[in-house]
Amino acid sequence: MMFTRSYVRVIFLVVLAVLVLSMPNLFRESSNYIGEDPYFYIRIAELIESKDFSYDELSYSGRDFTYSLAQPLIFSFFRNFLPEGFVINVIPIILGLLSLLLFYLILKDFYVEPNVIYLSLMVLAISPPFIYIFSSYNKFTAITLVLLLTFYLFIKNNNLNLISYLLFLIIPFFGYQYSLLGLSIILIYCIKRHKMKKFFLTFFLSLTSLSLIYSPFLYKYGLSDSSSFDKTVKYGFLFSDLGSSFGISIFIIFLTFFGLSYLWKSKYRYLPIYSLLVLFIIIIIFNPTFIVYFNFILSLLAAFGFIYLIRSKWESETIRKLTMWILVIGLIFSTVTFIGEKSSEQPSKNLYDALDFLSVNTRLDEVVFSHYNYGVFINSITNKKNVMDSRFSFAPNLKERYQDSQDLFYTRDFNVTFSISNKYDIKYILITREMKEGLVWNEKDEGLLYLLNTFTDNYQRIYENEDVEIWRYRR
Repeated sequence: MMFTRSYVRVIFLVVLAVLVLSMPNLFRESSNYIGEDPYFYIRIAELIESKDFSYDELSYSGRDFTYSLAQPLIFSFFRNFLPEGFVINVIPIILGLLSLLLFYLILKDFYVEPNVIYLSLMVLAISPPFIYIFSSYNKFTAITLVLLLTFYLFIKNNNLNLISYLLFLIIPFFGYQYSLLGLSIILIYCIKRHKMKKFFLTFFLSLTSLSLIYSPFLYKYGLSDSSSFDKTVKYGFLFSDLGSSFGISIFIIFLTFFGLSYLWKSKYRYLPIYSLLVLFIIIIIFNPTFIVYFNFILSLLAAFGFIYLIRSKWESETIRKLTMWILVIGLIFSTVTFIGEKSSEQPSKNLYDALDFLSVNTRLDEVVFSHYNYGVFINSITNKKNVMDSRFSFAPNLKERYQDSQDLFYTRDFNVTFSISNKYDIKYILITREMKEGLVWNEKDEGLLYLLNTFTDNYQRIYENEDVEIWRYRR
């Protein structure tokens, strides 16, 4: 009977995870890939496969190749023997299922109660950050599995433990921030288990790898300019319910408080969990996108929260059950809402059609100006240069380009527009409905919008649909 119940639980969890992770693509109105990452990795993989990837001619109208290599290499590896669409839309689901398995094995090794493990996996599988990571190939997809595998092997007391050291050497190729995250987590583990020798060995290996990879970059470029102007990483967008593309559900926070109340009965027994909680709060202050990893801890605490609500005695049984159902419905609502938003993520059909028009009807070496959110699409779909895109690390003259873009967006002085347009050799301007509705402007005749309709000798609209306009600039 117990085997049957466990078997049904596993089947239900797998089916639920596959269904939830498939939904953003199933509900998508167009056949375009979701988000900018697939298009970015397609283009970068092609650069790598061409064996000439020291320089990217399109991003920022030309920049040295300073991207992390691991993600595009993994993408390129899969694409060598699998269809591109399968790699982008199906491989992430498989990696998501493997990540659930590893998270299960990790919790099991820490002797977490089976019911808590199952509930935490359920909460994790339907959480917006998990859907974001594993519904379409992006920068988090492969490294999330690698981090989980590394930690699982690290805590094993057998020969598999040696593989974790090799993985710590590889992780910096995904980005230095992932090495710092992994080291921070195992530091807490090693302090708790009195295994600091293992930590120092891992730290040495990671530091060696980081030094070999990043020293040339730091020597040549110095520290990368800050991208603090990027609105998508503002702290108000850490919550999926407030419009974040990868944030956590507010309802999981409420469950987390119940979970902490449940654990506090045992006081210091769960000190590592409290330490991880503090660690991630500090990390997301500096790197808000790592909320996607904080979500794993919150899913566990939410599971403890459910156990607390199920087992605790309240003065009013009705209020206890009502609270529990509100939180359950809230979690489901957050999931459904996020899937809808994810399925409608750019590039929309109208944006893709506009960029396709630009690709077919203009010269290859021309520069297209738009908001940096569309920079990767401009590079990858039209095969043209942009002024800016969202790949900020080690981007050339980042702050200067951002300020010039702002001036170009908001000035009504044609002389300023003329000067900036000529500085970056801009030939086309791409404007979307999102830009007109708050991403850039709030008024119909604000800044550049006024100039486009006033100086008709210099600006000509060459394409228009419901969501996108393309203007040609002539000196």
